[in-house]
Amino acid sequence: MILVTRPLPKLRKSVLAFERAGIDVVGVATLDIIDVPSSAAALNTFFNHNHACVVMVTSVYAVSSAAQALTQSSTLNSKPTVIAVGDATARALTLALPMYEVVTPPLHSSEGIVAMHQLNEANCKQAVIIKGEGGRDLIAKTLQQRAIQVESFCVYKREQLTPPIYTKTWKVDDVRGIIATSENMAQQLIETHDATLLSVPWLTVSERVADVLHNKGISDVSLCHRATDNALIAWIKENWE
Repeated sequence: MILVTRPLPKLRKSVLAFERAGIDVVGVATLDIIDVPSSAAALNTFFNHNHACVVMVTSVYAVSSAAQALTQSSTLNSKPTVIAVGDATARALTLALPMYEVVTPPLHSSEGIVAMHQLNEANCKQAVIIKGEGGRDLIAKTLQQRAIQVESFCVYKREQLTPPIYTKTWKVDDVRGIIATSENMAQQLIETHDATLLSVPWLTVSERVADVLHNKGISDVSLCHRATDNALIAWIKENWE
């Protein structure tokens, strides 16, 4: 049995994808996603008075606010480059903003974004990050060190679920692997179950989260550089079956 951590809005869809692939899975939602309308309004106001070279959208949950702001803006004489952190976000942005070119980093992570050439060019002076509260601080800090002016808009927030929501009952002894696609969800799962999950193999999607897991005392941590259900399923089929 595999434990898969997902935010509540993605939970059922991910579990269904794993089950269709023949993987015995338990979905775990340690958090829910709540919109922050005031930040979305501030984003709209910003684009009515300012221009950015690059706009980064770090989650599918930020797509609606990003699309509304870029569509309604009256100052975008030249279109900014739109960067999506991963495939799901890119697909949603492409549907919502067909007039924009949407690009993704080779590595679907904050580290992958800051390594992109679009953010390392001399004419990149101002960037916008559209994200959730408390996330993706590495991007802003790295770009500021390059003298790029950065504006961050937290258009949604994570609300912890206590206790977490599980798609079915399970026992620790039956778990042969855990997938954690974010630091926040990994830490909440560990805190909920104390030390009982530390000896189980874990799979995550960035070096940063892997380092957090190692620091928690987990020795068996693997990396899959894409966070989509299909990529995770393919990794499991190749490595855990």
